[in-house]
Amino acid sequence: MAQPLAITAADTDFCEATPEQRELAWKLNGAVWARPMSIETYVAREIHLSEQELTKNGRCKYWVLHPKGYPRQIIASCETIRKKVLISENGVSREGYGYGIASVYTHPDYRRQGMAATLLRHVQEAMDRDSDLSVLYSDIGRQYYSNLGWHVFPSEEVTLTYIPPTSINGNKTPALQHTQPESVRYLHLEELRTLCEVDELHLGARFDRIPTDGATHVAFVPSFAQMSWQVARAEFVSGKLLDGKTPENRGATTSNGRAWIYWEHDWKSKKLKVLKIVTALESTPQQRINDIRVLVEAALVEATTWGLGTVLLWNPDEETTLGCKAVGDVHPHDIDAVFHERIDDSIPSLRWAGGKHKDTVWEDNYYYCWC
Repeated sequence: MAQPLAITAADTDFCEATPEQRELAWKLNGAVWARPMSIETYVAREIHLSEQELTKNGRCKYWVLHPKGYPRQIIASCETIRKKVLISENGVSREGYGYGIASVYTHPDYRRQGMAATLLRHVQEAMDRDSDLSVLYSDIGRQYYSNLGWHVFPSEEVTLTYIPPTSINGNKTPALQHTQPESVRYLHLEELRTLCEVDELHLGARFDRIPTDGATHVAFVPSFAQMSWQVARAEFVSGKLLDGKTPENRGATTSNGRAWIYWEHDWKSKKLKVLKIVTALESTPQQRINDIRVLVEAALVEATTWGLGTVLLWNPDEETTLGCKAVGDVHPHDIDAVFHERIDDSIPSLRWAGGKHKDTVWEDNYYYCWC
């Protein structure tokens, strides 16, 4: 293993990346993250994602650290996406802004010398000027980013995995069949915008009712821009890996219109990832559990139709947990539901601007927040 090139923070410059520096950074981190895509396809995907409603017009910024006088030699890089949040403190709710941090990467030649920490301290200063908080999802455990001021939050999840029939006569594995197909209707992308607007209103009403409890409550707004960015990411990959084929179903709603679900197809991990499940506040707990069951079952049908063996949900609440268990009850031999906590990857971590310490409740910490 080659020795790292000796460098200190004093030897570096930090800046918002130029278009050339962005591409250099993508090619650098693509050597690790691109597969199964080529580097060229990976760079094209990143350019595509930078042009989405969530990220265009400066909403996504790219940052680099480089040696003084050598701007094309990337030491470390990351990106930040500015998003709307809701905050409730002392019984009063308001809108604010939070950053999602992604793609933190250090050139192998400069690792273990504090370069990522140097980059992120500069990024903290930049974000603190126009936001209330920032979040990231650690793939290197809990300690590193915690030492830099990001506090770890729960990372519970449930995976529901399809167990196909043992004898299929050499044919393609059949998709799971919904036990109540008349109970759901699948959603296309253009239908999500209206549902996201309704969801935003529901969330705002919830925040208006949060009482004074000594804690600060925060949630990322579940906007169409956020959902469509996730869809665009998956759609680009499917177009390249599946000979131009791409799924049309981006979620499902109950036939009574009382609840709905958004999802994305993750071709790399072979999972259908649930972005969010929305249930009506005016329904009863048992109605919500039943609605969640038929929606999760629809997600499993979609997953198995496209050869994705598992459905993933983050931080299921009590009703979602019961709804997922109910899916297992109606498919006792077909579905394996596992509840566990992530320890090493996608660990949600939050830092308040200025490094303020607050007793924080992160509401709706679901996969739609990820970036």
